[in-house]
Amino acid sequence: MNLILISMGVLGVTAFVAAVLLYAISQYFKVEEDPRIDLVQAVLPGANCGGCGFAGCRNFAEACVKAGSIEGLACPVGGEPTMDEVKKILTSGGEAAPAAAGDQPAEGGKKGFDPAIAAKIKALATPKAVYPNLITMAQKK
Repeated sequence: MNLILISMGVLGVTAFVAAVLLYAISQYFKVEEDPRIDLVQAVLPGANCGGCGFAGCRNFAEACVKAGSIEGLACPVGGEPTMDEVKKILTSGGEAAPAAAGDQPAEGGKKGFDPAIAAKIKALATPKAVYPNLITMAQKK
């Protein structure tokens, strides 16, 4: 019986030490990403077709944000309306309007949180809006 308790204790301590080390290492190597990438990706149709020349919509969103301009970039599935939305996100910086001096961060305690953009992302996540141009093309046939 003592052998079982000792084994359980050793395994428990080993698991705890491993968990602490994994957490510390993950915090040390964590990569901060531009939040505009998620906003741009939410606006894109999500077809991952590669028609834009990138492997998928996430890569296209990263390219748009890193370029800072959408000149020469186009989403053939989303068309011009989608690229207009991408341009709005890139020009606004994806952040809320500047707050008055002494104001607390907006909802959620996140600097730059804009409830209007959050609502737009939720609206874009509805199934009907995932492929808006594909749906209209199918209805025309």
